[in-house]
Order: sequence, then structure tokens, then C-alpha cells
Amino acid sequence: MRYDAIVVGAGPAGSYAAYLLAKQGVAVALLDRVAFPREKPCGGALSRKALDLVRLDLSPVIHGHVTGAWLAHGERAVFCDTRGVAAGMTLRTELDAFLLEHAVKAGARFHPETSFLDVETNGGEVRVATSRGELTGRLLLAADGVASAVRRRVFGADVVEYAPAAEALVHASPAIVARFGDRVLLDLAGMPGGYGWIFGKRDHLNVGVYSIGGRGGIRGHLAAFLARHPSLGRADRIRYLGHPIPVANRARRFERGPVWLLGDAAGLAECILGEGIYFALKSATLAARAFLAPAVRAYTRLLEDEVLPELAAAEHLARACYAHPRFLFERIARSRYASRLFLGVVTGEVGYRQCLLGSLATVPRWLVSARADVAALTV
Repeated sequence: MRYDAIVVGAGPAGSYAAYLLAKQGVAVALLDRVAFPREKPCGGALSRKALDLVRLDLSPVIHGHVTGAWLAHGERAVFCDTRGVAAGMTLRTELDAFLLEHAVKAGARFHPETSFLDVETNGGEVRVATSRGELTGRLLLAADGVASAVRRRVFGADVVEYAPAAEALVHASPAIVARFGDRVLLDLAGMPGGYGWIFGKRDHLNVGVYSIGGRGGIRGHLAAFLARHPSLGRADRIRYLGHPIPVANRARRFERGPVWLLGDAAGLAECILGEGIYFALKSATLAARAFLAPAVRAYTRLLEDEVLPELAAAEHLARACYAHPRFLFERIARSRYASRLFLGVVTGEVGYRQCLLGSLATVPRWLVSARADVAALTV
């Protein structure tokens, strides 16, 4: 069958790209190797900038809004009020199914349980071999995640660099879940070279650890982080998940002819918090823009203008911050300026480049003690 665009992978990047293209009358085939809804390991935090980017009402899949964050270093913590919505909490099972539904309603044809096998390019055409037959089109968008089969086939191995993450779905009592309500916990001592988190959902907590240092034994670090909060150990049920986060595309290869990489397949997650959903949605937006108006700007050029400089700044910040987590905590705890930068990065109001430059330019200001609200943390 022939389409204008063939999208492999129906996660946020693939489904949102399919939605944007189909809405403009583009004939789109959307493939995924599994049926939906399906479970997907992910913290499920949609930053304010992600909520603002999507041209859909996401309220049906938002479990709650974050309006504050506890920043901790072990047993010491400081509360940061985001002065508005910082993020929306969702489950990837629900979010992905929601975006897929809207892509199909817009006109995309979904091919579930259809695996990508191979692709041939001939001029401006792609011929995609799948487990259910051959498709042809003008463009192939690879949005098939961290282990992208399209990326391996077209771009080769070792293009993307990963950071490990592990999480636990903690089904605790309503009283324990309610302790977080509209707040999240980010613990700079939760994992060497990274952090630990606790996010509240409707009926459970998402607890996890992440490290940019590629640390081994991450499951043990997650167990230690859980043990630091005794109430979590009294949960009714705990389920463990692990997944790599693609934090860099070292080869800087994002397109080869009519084959483009999106989201996790492209290595577009940031290093500080490991956020990938926003950049998946952003890459989908840029890919749709480049396809619909090719004379305006190429896809890679749009990434170079609007995404890659931010990711590079985020990497510099992450390596500096996680090398000295106690220093970072003390600066944010003592300096209202540093606290505003931190919260701005979390919400998306402050870009990573802006934060990096602001941090370097105002280090003396960080040394002024202006806060005294550090307290013992009890969960």
C-alpha cells in the first residue's frame, strides 16, 4: 500500500507526528509491533512546556498537576513553590493510547502488531518491509524508541548513548499517596551521578532513580532509595521496571534521505532529569513542519536551531551538578535566585542555555545566604 508518510512506532513522537500530518491531509500509515493500549516504563511527568506544546486537550489523561517540589539531599529538603502548574502527571499507557486515538481520528491508518523489518530508499521513495507486507511512501519517520530497529538498519549501531533508569510502581495506601498530592520529590542523593524521584499518581506512587554516569547496580540503588523512606516499604504492592534513557546522539545523525529519526530513536532526551516526552513531541512537531513546508527548512536544520543547543547545555549542567550534588543542594536551598533557575528548568520557563549562562555569570550571588527553610524530610 502507498502512503505519503510511514511512521514506525506509536509512542508520543510517532502518534503526535501522525496526528499533525494526517490533520493536514497527509496519507499516513502508523505502525507498532504491539497492540494498544500497552504498558510503557516512564515516570510520566509532562512538563509545562510539553503541556503547552501539544495542540490537544490532555486533561482526560492527566492524573494531577504539580505545583511544588521538594528538593532533597538525603534527609534534608527544601520546598520550592512553582507558582502555578509545573507539570502534569500521566501514565504512558493512557497518554500513548490517547495520542494514538487522535492520530487515527485525524485520518492516520494504524497497523498494530506490525513489525518493521527493512527499508529501501530509491530517490524520493521508501519501500518498507513489515511483518504484514510491504508499504511504500515518500517519508519514513522512525519513532520506534530507544532500541529503534529503523535506526540500527539505516544509521548503524552505537549512534545513541544511554543513561540507566529504574523505577518502582508503589501501590500504597491512599493516605501515603495523598502525602504527595500536587508535589514531587527530587533527591540529589538518591543515586550517584543522578537523582531519585517520587511522583504521585491517582492510585500509586512512581518511585525511581536515574544516573548519567552509567552506574552499575541501579536496581540496588533503587532498593536503597525505597528503604530510605520507610512508609514506602509498607506498600500493598511494588512492581519494578527498568529502562535506558537515550541522552545523546553522538553521531548527530537524524536524517538520511527520506528516513528521519524522532524522539528516543533519535537520542533526544535531556541529561538533567532524563526528560524525553517533551523532546519526542518537539521532534514530531519539527518533522511535520519540515515535511509540510520542505522549502522552508530541513528537519536536521530545525533540530540544530531549536533542540540540539538546549540538549548540549543540559548535558553540561548535568555533569557539573551531579558531580557536586551537595553543593548544588546547598546553593538552591540558600539562594532564591538559584531556586528560581532550578524551578524554571523544571517547568520549562527557563531554557537550559539560559540556566547555564545564568549560573556561570552569578556564582557569587549563590554564595549569599538568603533562605533558611531547609528541613528534615519525612515520607
